[in-house]
Amino acid sequence: MEKITIYGGTVIAGDCSVVRLQKEEGNNTFYYTTVTQMLSTLDASGATDVPEAETLCQRFVRYLDDARRDGVIGDARYAVAIGKARKLQRFLIISGRASITPNNFTADMVLEFRKFVYDEYKYVPIHPELYPRTNGHRPPTKRCCNSTVVHDLKLLQAFFAELENADEILHSPFRKISAKKRRTIMHVMYDDPVFLRSEELKQVMQTEVPPNLQWAKDIFVLNCAIGCRISDLLRLTLDKVAVSDDGIPYVHYIPSKTVGSQTTNKEIVTPLIEPAVEIIRRTNLKLLDNKPNYGKQRYNKTLRKLLQYCGINRQVNLFSPDICDNISKPLYEVATSKLARKTHIDMLNKVQINYYAAGLHRTGSDAVFRYTSLELTDRNVLMKAAFSV
Repeated sequence: MEKITIYGGTVIAGDCSVVRLQKEEGNNTFYYTTVTQMLSTLDASGATDVPEAETLCQRFVRYLDDARRDGVIGDARYAVAIGKARKLQRFLIISGRASITPNNFTADMVLEFRKFVYDEYKYVPIHPELYPRTNGHRPPTKRCCNSTVVHDLKLLQAFFAELENADEILHSPFRKISAKKRRTIMHVMYDDPVFLRSEELKQVMQTEVPPNLQWAKDIFVLNCAIGCRISDLLRLTLDKVAVSDDGIPYVHYIPSKTVGSQTTNKEIVTPLIEPAVEIIRRTNLKLLDNKPNYGKQRYNKTLRKLLQYCGINRQVNLFSPDICDNISKPLYEVATSKLARKTHIDMLNKVQINYYAAGLHRTGSDAVFRYTSLELTDRNVLMKAAFSV
């Protein structure tokens, strides 16, 4: 018997002509005939046979597991990376290379994988067994953006560099790609940052919204005031809220994205402006108690409805790979959970506060300039100036 874990379930095959897909949820079994190569073997008794050589996907997952174990990446980044590993797995299954080893993965395959990531949505109707809608996962429905493709390639490049350094392979396949082409495929084109202006944020804060939008408004306004990642915001509890000896309310937390790579356990400390304090008092930070099916996509969808309801319809430019030019869309149509953090940082920049002063990044972060060592009292004054409260 042969076995492979794929997106949303486990595929088991006997003779590579019949494939059984067992979903992770429920007892339903579905049979398909399109997946013909598996990653590992099981004998008749169910005991696992140790393969002679790890497949590319097996070694890639072990690389990610080791990075998580050693604190190189945290749980959140690990979850994202495992999603990228599943994407690579789907590519190898569809291209008939599920059993390939790292040594046999070539530069041409890197470029094929790049094309696959861009256009994976085209394979969904052809290989539905690889795209089950389980556990909140949704198959791609449109061409992938440039930044996602580049990030996928960079993770794969880092993996092969690790194997090369450990003498597990002679050369990384990325070395076989010319320097000029490598620069091109690894180049990320970012859109201009989209954020709310001060008057637009006030418009959202002052607009009375119906109950079905209130939960998203509370999350968004609180996130704008704190400036943390949405994942960190949703982890906050009342024990992470405190008041200084000077009477300044603040939140303190260690960002989950970098917790594994920080050299100290020093927390980020961010003073709270009055609108944030009001939301915390009213909700006790139980922002999602009535939303058991919460997901990032659901919040993004509701956030767009909220901004549209509040009249945030300023036109912003986004690059369209289909026409290789910018297109204009209303801001509410392109809003995501990252909008609040971008809004927070922009408003602080308007009063010339850098990211360290706001308490958004740990010392040594490459994303910002040197820490300015402002005390909580100083930060509180500047935060109030930035948000005009």
